[in-house]
Amino acid sequence: MNPRRPNRIDQRLVRALGHPLRVKILEVVQLRKASPSELTDLLQAPLGNVAYHVRVLEKCGCIEQVATARRRGAVEHYFRARPRSYIGHRDWRKVPKSLRDAVTGASLGTFFDKAADALEAGTIDARDDTTLSWMPMAVDTEGWAEVTAVFEAVNNRLEAIHELCRRRMERSGDEATPLVVGMAAFEPAPQDFVPEVGSAMDTRGADGGAPEADGVVEDDGAPGASV
Repeated sequence: MNPRRPNRIDQRLVRALGHPLRVKILEVVQLRKASPSELTDLLQAPLGNVAYHVRVLEKCGCIEQVATARRRGAVEHYFRARPRSYIGHRDWRKVPKSLRDAVTGASLGTFFDKAADALEAGTIDARDDTTLSWMPMAVDTEGWAEVTAVFEAVNNRLEAIHELCRRRMERSGDEATPLVVGMAAFEPAPQDFVPEVGSAMDTRGADGGAPEADGVVEDDGAPGASV
């Protein structure tokens, strides 16, 4: 990322997270490479919409084309997530403070959905080594910085493990085991806080148009699909 153009970077990050279908696409291509036609089948969304959002993610630098292949007389383009493109990475915190609620809301929404689905499916406790813990803490300024440093170190190690696993599976052909890892350290609401009724963020359909996180509708629409 170019530090001399922070505003552009902010807007690209916000655009990438500006539609729920893009979040789902990123989740898939974090685990494996996929083409728009494969994503259409996996996500049960129209090919034109999927191809459109794939192009947006590619322009934003979140995914990259890694292969092509002929299939049924057409050339399919395969994409994979670029390093550090996953939702919630600290780079996403670089968006303007006025827009962080939308970014954080989308991150939490995706995580809560994953956890709720796993609970309902019975997979969240299927393994004896599943990890689920949280703890309240009281810290000073120095302690807050120390906790942040611990999380950053763990995050870097998780990124390294993810990349090593991806390389091993490419060589071995072994099937990936999906794993959701969530980390959070934040200041909670005051004890006397009362949430406003109807203040929850609006959730849009995954196959709808292409409004952005700042409410601006993209003017290039979702034209004919490419696979």
